[in-house]
Amino acid sequence: MALQQTLASACRVDGIGLHTGASVRVELRPAPASRGRVFLCGGGEIPALADYVVDTRRCVTLGLGAARVSTVEHLLAALTLAGVTNAEVAVDGPELPALDGSAQQWLRVIRAAGVSPQDGEMPDYTVTEPCWVEDGDSALLLAPAAALTLYAVLTVPDTVAANMTAGGVVAEVAEEIARARTFGLEREVAALLEAGLARGGSLENAVVLTRDGYLNEQVWPNEPAWHKVLDLLGDLALLGRPLRGMVVAIRAGHRQHVALARRLREVAE
Repeated sequence: MALQQTLASACRVDGIGLHTGASVRVELRPAPASRGRVFLCGGGEIPALADYVVDTRRCVTLGLGAARVSTVEHLLAALTLAGVTNAEVAVDGPELPALDGSAQQWLRVIRAAGVSPQDGEMPDYTVTEPCWVEDGDSALLLAPAAALTLYAVLTVPDTVAANMTAGGVVAEVAEEIARARTFGLEREVAALLEAGLARGGSLENAVVLTRDGYLNEQVWPNEPAWHKVLDLLGDLALLGRPLRGMVVAIRAGHRQHVALARRLREVAE
């Protein structure tokens, strides 16, 4: 088991939400040992745990009572990559800022603030035997591994993302995961805007897939698949403890990721 850790100092991030387009300010603050990761918003506190997920359409939304906060997965992935187990996240809007559509800027801010070890070990969840979970066309494979290992297989019909794969031992591919931006489909842009979504999206913070390729350049050739690994990492952070094992997500999304985190929490208890 690893030691618990928190931020060495508070830090602030300003931006606009990917889906709402609303301006938002976020302050990341140190937290005491065993506090966990907690969002402070809407006059309430929401633990970053799968139990408090209220929506998984296009992003992960946490809620408790009247308090809601959306698009938490990129920050949770960054906190995981930085090894921060305890933190308070004060948010003054309905959604976390999109920044560049990845976890890179979050991770940069967290590292600049510093990470401080705390007393007390952080219990992990160790996968001890293989498990296969199906959900329609989606599937998740769990298997034992010496370290957290994540893979994603992405298939988007009528695009270049046909069985696109990315992943590896998280500690070894942290840069690929952190820098991968969110992605969208050219043919869905108008419908998303009409539905009140993607109002903060742009070619700077999202990779746009077309039938023949991309509207903009990619950080990695298979960037959409790497972003799926990023989402998987952030969603599994809702387990509330480090995961030791391998997860392969095949054509899966936030709903399946969160369902897995919820199931593992039940088993752990």
